[in-house]
Amino acid sequence: MRTGPLLQYFCSSCGKTLKENSTIEFQRDQLNEECPGCGALLIDTLQNRRKVSESLWEQEQVNNTARGKSSRYLSVDFKTAYRQLECRTIKLAFDIDKIDSLLDLGACGSLCIIGKHNYTQLLIDRLCVHSLLPRRYGGIVDQTLKIIAIDAGNRTDVYQFVDFARQYGLELKKVLQSIVVSRVFTIYQLAHLIIYELPTIIEQLSSDKKNNFIVVVYDLLDMFMSDPHIDKVDAKQLIKEIASSIRKLSEDRFVIASFLPSEYTYEKWLMPVFDNMIEIIDEIENDKILRVKVTSHTLERRKLVKQSLNIKENQIQLVPPI
Repeated sequence: MRTGPLLQYFCSSCGKTLKENSTIEFQRDQLNEECPGCGALLIDTLQNRRKVSESLWEQEQVNNTARGKSSRYLSVDFKTAYRQLECRTIKLAFDIDKIDSLLDLGACGSLCIIGKHNYTQLLIDRLCVHSLLPRRYGGIVDQTLKIIAIDAGNRTDVYQFVDFARQYGLELKKVLQSIVVSRVFTIYQLAHLIIYELPTIIEQLSSDKKNNFIVVVYDLLDMFMSDPHIDKVDAKQLIKEIASSIRKLSEDRFVIASFLPSEYTYEKWLMPVFDNMIEIIDEIENDKILRVKVTSHTLERRKLVKQSLNIKENQIQLVPPI
């Protein structure tokens, strides 16, 4: 028989509920474990709150309505249900049959592309511009689409967007107005932007309109790898917090990031949060053919599919006629 209020123990980093009990049952050694949802250390993120009973929850809604406040919990539930449906109906694609046939990208979810900068940027820019096409041509602009691009390697080439827009016959001004680019110059700026500022930016860009968002992070690990004096403990913690934020963002929109494998294996803390992955393993220079490995999950994340393929370099650069 429970003698005290029911407590809900949760990770403050990702919000995952870990246990419900009336007494504290976490041992000290358990606090050194990682959250199964985001990988953050529980000693840093574990919190508890009193679980509100259904009757108290209903009373809170009545009180909020009387005070003219919105029903916070109710609105979140409806939004989540709607987005789950929308994520299944809106499809993102690279317009490269060999790759698209192995992926099922929706308005929500995440994808990482691992490989040389020139190829990863080509793929990301291509997917973004293709998404700005009318739906009858494979895009999603029957919905309002905003692309938020974070350049963590200071190598973003806006003219690549222009090149793909011209190939697809899109109006350049509209394409460029749909893309918001932000450059960061330290790992701390990068972490602060992704963890704290992005939700506010998205809210500001949404205004009263119903927008879909693609969040892009180019060269996510570049600054972590290029600084030989970086503290590895700090780096690990920042990357885990970034990964947690990416997981949370991808629940309600599409997040795509690129990076190179690092000698310190920084990517091992990032890769588990992505639903899908494209690895550009190497290139056969004489034939200009790329070896690519695609890893994807089903919507329920119960089935993992891995396949390798070869594609010609010009298949990434040139789009098929509409």
